[in-house]
Amino acid sequence: MRCKAKNVAALQLALGGLPDSMQVEADQDVGVSAKTVGELRQVTSWSENLVITTPPILDPESTVKVGRASSGKRVTPKP
Repeated sequence: MRCKAKNVAALQLALGGLPDSMQVEADQDVGVSAKTVGELRQVTSWSENLVITTPPILDPESTVKVGRASSGKRVTPKP
């Protein structure tokens, strides 16, 4: 699941019930140094242009990915 967390509270919701030991992969240019979900839960600030991608299945071998949000714009208006 891909989520654009706007703040730390939204990040906490996105991480939900993921195990603290699950690995985190962050792009080099995002400024996130957390290596596990447990470390990611302890961040005190979160940029709203970052996107977190969580695995669909809770597998210990899965990873959470952190990257920059693309600047794609909506083509059709929101209903």
